Amino acid sequence: MTAISKRQFTQRLGWTALTAMLMSKGALAQDWPSKAINLVVPFPAGGSNDVVARLVGESARKRLGQAVLVDNKPGANGSLGVETTLRAAKDQHTFLVASDSVSLLPLFRTMPWDLTKTFTPIAVLSFQPIVVVTAPSSGLKTIQDLQARAKGKPDQVSYASSGQGSIQHLVGELFSQNLGVNLLHIPYKGGGQAVNDVISGQVNLAVLGAAAVLPHIKSGKLIALAVSTKRRSSILPDTPTLSESGAGDIDVPQWSALFAVEGTPAPIISQMRKVVEESLAETALKQQLLGLAMETVAMTPDSFQQRMIQDRERWAKLIKDRKIAME
Repeated sequence: MTAISKRQFTQRLGWTALTAMLMSKGALAQDWPSKAINLVVPFPAGGSNDVVARLVGESARKRLGQAVLVDNKPGANGSLGVETTLRAAKDQHTFLVASDSVSLLPLFRTMPWDLTKTFTPIAVLSFQPIVVVTAPSSGLKTIQDLQARAKGKPDQVSYASSGQGSIQHLVGELFSQNLGVNLLHIPYKGGGQAVNDVISGQVNLAVLGAAAVLPHIKSGKLIALAVSTKRRSSILPDTPTLSESGAGDIDVPQWSALFAVEGTPAPIISQMRKVVEESLAETALKQQLLGLAMETVAMTPDSFQQRMIQDRERWAKLIKDRKIAME
């Protein structure tokens, strides 16, 4: 065989391999999904992650032609749901709907997984502001009122969050640090009881996602002192940001996002991303989410991944400085 014919043979072999690979990927995309899609939510039913998963799942079902099932796996601060997803990953039909609080768990203890490494982000499902709220009977009207009351009274002004080490807890620690005060953190298992105890006056404040407090703000049972986002939220346009209130440069939306286990074939991820983005672009779905205090945000997976990494670095420093531990 001459040198030229060898080269031609090698080129033809390469093109054959490339064609086979592309055909294989195309066939994979066409054949998938071959059964029901499972969205694992590592929290109980009824929370914001569960709600957005069900709304997006129902819309995706119509596009995929397969059932989209939500599988609630609460426990161990969210790690039970993550591990459930990892065990089921080989079927290529199981995905994780996770939150910022889940992404922060490896900062508190050694985990066999990491959202920024073990998983691939598919799409951001929703953003919502974290809101600092109080009862009208507290007498607090602004963050400055809170700062004045807490000055010189370490741990006498209390705030509730949805759990130790949660994103709401960390936001509470961040703005109190920036204000130069110490607030007593009282963790709850979810936002429902936390809201009730703030309304009844057992706790001075709550730092919770907007979805948990918006109905009570609208009814007048709670007052919103500030939101955690960089700009005022369309959900609470009359409520100042923490930055406007003198609590430092804070931009911390509470997010929910869809993830695939690392190693999931790219055609499947692309198809799932396309379906989810089309669902989130629906006017009716956007309005449903907005009514539940959740906003859709256009963000590429790469940008979101970078944001997660940067946030982790910031929170790692705060956790060290404030000596925060997961109980």
